[in-house]
Amino acid sequence: MTPAPLNRPALALALALATLLALPLGTRADDVLKAMQAEAVASRDSEADRPYHFGTQGPGGVFSNHTSHTNRLVPVITLGRPVELGSITGENSPYRSADRLEQLYGALPEHTLDPEAEYGDQSDLYRLQKLAVENGARHLFVVLFDGMDWEALKAAAIVRSGKVDDQGILAAPLLAAGTDADGTIAVGSVVTSPTHDEADVDLDEQTIGIPEDSLRGGYDPRFAGTGPFRAPELDAPGYLRGQSATDEELRRLHDLGGVPHAYTDSSCSAAEIASGVKSYNNSVNVGPDGSFVAPVFHDLQRDGWKVGTVTSVPFNHASPAAMYARNVHRDDYQDLARDMLGLPSIAVEKGAPAVPGLDVVIGTGFGQTGNLQALQRRQGTNAVAGNTYITDEDLETIDSRNGGKYSVALRTAGEAGDEVLDAAARRAAAEGLRLFGFFGSPFGHLPYRTADGAYDPAPGLSGEAEEYVAADIAENPTLVEMTRAALAVLGSEPETPFALFVEAGDVDWALHDNNLDDAVGAIFSGEAAIRAIVEWVEANSSWDESAVIITADHGHYLVLDDPHALAGSDR
Repeated sequence: MTPAPLNRPALALALALATLLALPLGTRADDVLKAMQAEAVASRDSEADRPYHFGTQGPGGVFSNHTSHTNRLVPVITLGRPVELGSITGENSPYRSADRLEQLYGALPEHTLDPEAEYGDQSDLYRLQKLAVENGARHLFVVLFDGMDWEALKAAAIVRSGKVDDQGILAAPLLAAGTDADGTIAVGSVVTSPTHDEADVDLDEQTIGIPEDSLRGGYDPRFAGTGPFRAPELDAPGYLRGQSATDEELRRLHDLGGVPHAYTDSSCSAAEIASGVKSYNNSVNVGPDGSFVAPVFHDLQRDGWKVGTVTSVPFNHASPAAMYARNVHRDDYQDLARDMLGLPSIAVEKGAPAVPGLDVVIGTGFGQTGNLQALQRRQGTNAVAGNTYITDEDLETIDSRNGGKYSVALRTAGEAGDEVLDAAARRAAAEGLRLFGFFGSPFGHLPYRTADGAYDPAPGLSGEAEEYVAADIAENPTLVEMTRAALAVLGSEPETPFALFVEAGDVDWALHDNNLDDAVGAIFSGEAAIRAIVEWVEANSSWDESAVIITADHGHYLVLDDPHALAGSDR
């Protein structure tokens, strides 16, 4: 099946993403983006011309009027013969069918039906994974760049290559390590909107209620565009801000015959990819009717697959948790950890099927603590004081040294993080154990290796930049090192198929701070992880039995006003 036709900028940028993998970090002598970011923040409240801004204010305004998500399309790039992107885009898009849209959203969203839609829906990435397995995939990879829409990808491509043209970015024809995945690259876009922007939840009972005034989801191409870098037919930039739009923006939208549609949060969005079910913001595999739904990793595990998650942010944060766990709210971290690690959770207590836990779980959250009152307010009455993300008791229980199933690697003072993780991975592979890796910086995520390849972030909206001590760098592995450790464990039994989720989660953290320097560096870290996956496939498998899906969960409101400035060149 052939993917839907793509406009030149979309294809060029997809190839640019692949091309970036073949280029080393730190190839430019100066740190142009850090200087731009610092200057933009220093003058953030002044009206000025800048290379980029965040929000609806247009060029020549203040630096930012929006720090949250948007209803933009996000990229999907696939590699491998078993994965058929055209099965969910173009003529197969649900946005061409009123019946399918009503099934997706629970009601037909206003101004969302588009008989000529090329884009698909994020929930259909679940079907894409299932189809890849039916088509013979034995190694399934989902790589998520949290918060990266096409505009952020374009920025990263320009910064890395130093080139830009009128249609996007000049792209070279190579993928990482000199391969084009045997000519199997396909490119498309998907809508990320939820069913509702909010719900009332009871963490202790795991029940929900949807308020009558909750904003419904949908996608109006007249205001959001029919594809990457295609100008909208109607000018109402507040549409992309959804539930965050101002009264003035809503009036303009209504005057032009539109209605707002909700933008998604990360947990609801990632759960769409995992289970194929659209739902309310903050849900983790709980449908808008309050039912628990099963992610594809559960099905694969029952069929004898190994499954794992890797992320640059807390291991049970929104997106990795959504690959496996169930909960009415994304902030119930300690219970999400129990689901992911095969321990009794509140979801199981309230009727969700028991699950054995993931074979590999690697991420951050180490050293992040909260007092009992704060934790119970966000995580329910069964929350325990101490680490926000996993209790001391649960950490001890899963450790193989105490009779548990996991080889555990923790951030350890004075020891190199990559070596600690590698040793635990080798032990897990040799002894038939699972792997749990728990690391992190004082900021909650892995240290940013920024656009120039150094660990020297530019300031965000607060005016402050993250600063790391030497131990923060040395005692943490990188995302690519985490990915390689996961592959070592999941691939230790060649006859056993496996699925791996890898997230560059800190792209989103950076863009919430309107920090393009940090965001581009985080995108580069995800690209390095893709390179490790490609290298593993070409050394241990083939593009006939491996499928890679590269995507994002939502966009932000980055606007590139002068792409040539990002390239460090004159027009």
